[in-house]
Amino acid sequence: MKDIIISVKRQKTEIIWMAVCFLAAILVNVIAIIAYKTAWSEIYSQFLWILIIAAVLYAVSIAVRVLIYLLKRIF
Repeated sequence: MKDIIISVKRQKTEIIWMAVCFLAAILVNVIAIIAYKTAWSEIYSQFLWILIIAAVLYAVSIAVRVLIYLLKRIF
């Protein structure tokens, strides 16, 4: 079985993408708290939803990056 080697540069890139998605999910949560005038304790009480939203955003970003890569390869 062949080992899969992921470069350090790729690892750093993916960590940055995940951090951006996580921060975007937190920002969405803060905007929702302000818009609906709820308690600020929802920042940490809704942490599971923040993680889920961050994972969805990360999956969407991967799909978009793969699509862009494929379009570049075609054209």
